[in-house]
Amino acid sequence: MRRVAIAAALTVLAASTACTRVRTPLAVHESRTFPAAPDKLVHLDVGSLDVHVKVADVPAITATLDLDARSSSRGAAARWIANHTPVFEDSAAELSVRLPSRHGGIFLIGYLNGRARLDLEVPPACRLELRTSSGDVDLEGGAPVAGTVRVTTSSGDVSVAGGARELIARTSSGDVRVTRQPLAALEADTSSGNVTLESGAGRALVDTSSGDIRLESLAGDLSATASSGDVSASWERLAAGASVRVHTSSGDVRLRLPAGTALAGEAATTSGSLRSDFAGTRDRRGHRIEFSAATAAVTIDARTASGDLTVRAHP
Repeated sequence: MRRVAIAAALTVLAASTACTRVRTPLAVHESRTFPAAPDKLVHLDVGSLDVHVKVADVPAITATLDLDARSSSRGAAARWIANHTPVFEDSAAELSVRLPSRHGGIFLIGYLNGRARLDLEVPPACRLELRTSSGDVDLEGGAPVAGTVRVTTSSGDVSVAGGARELIARTSSGDVRVTRQPLAALEADTSSGNVTLESGAGRALVDTSSGDIRLESLAGDLSATASSGDVSASWERLAAGASVRVHTSSGDVRLRLPAGTALAGEAATTSGSLRSDFAGTRDRRGHRIEFSAATAAVTIDARTASGDLTVRAHP
C-alpha cells in the first residue's frame, strides 16, 4: 500500500512539473514617435528583427515594436525579450535604432520560440540605412525617401515595393526583390541569393555568386556578374552610348534588347550555344559573335563559359 501511495505521489509531482513547463507567453507591443526633418537619417542596426518600413506623407517618424516569446522557462523568455528590445537614440540629424549589446546567449533545457518585428512609418524627406543579420527587410511606399536607400543583411531577404529612388542592397544568402515602382539606380550584391527586378531601373549593377539574376524593364546601363547563376535581362529602351556588360561562368545568359539597337562589342561562350537576332561576324565554331556598328552604338560585352548565350530583339 505504501508503494502505491508513493507511486501516486510521484505521478502527481511529475504531472505538476510538466504543467510548469508551459508558460504564459511574454509579449511587447509599443509605439514611439520621433520628430522628422528634411534629410534626417533613420539608421537601423537590429540583428534578427524583421523590419517593415512604409514611406508615407506623415509629419513624424513612428516606430512600432512587436515582440512575442514563448518558452518553457519564463526567465529565458524574459531574457529573449530584453535582448530583442532595441535602443532608440534620437537627435535633430539622426534617429538611431539598435539592439543592446549582448553578454552571452540564453542557455535553456526546453523550448524557446520568439517573433520580433519592427514597423516604421517614415516621411519622404528622411533618409534610410537598414542593417540586420537574419531579419528580413520590407520597404514600401509612394514617394521615395531622400537619397540612396542602403540595406545590408546576412541571411535576411530584401523586398522593395516603392519608397526608394536609388537602392544599394547587400546580402549573403538572402534574396533581393524589387517590384511596383521603377528605380533610378539599383546596386545589388549577394552570395547565394537571387536578385529580381520587376519594375525596371535606369541603370543596374548586380553581382552574385550562385544566385540567379532576373532584370526586367531596364532603361540604361547594366553590369551583371554571376558565377553559377543564370542572368536574364530585358530593356524597354536603350539609348546610344549605353553599356551592357554581363559575365557568368556556368550560368546561361538571356538578353532582350529593343529591335534596331546598334551594337558594338561581342558576345561569346566557351562551350555553350550562341544565338543572336542582331547581325554580326561569327567565328568558325560559332561560339563568338562580334558586333561592329560604327555610330550611335550600344557597347555590349556578354560572356559565359559553359552556359548558353542568347541575344534577342523585341519590338
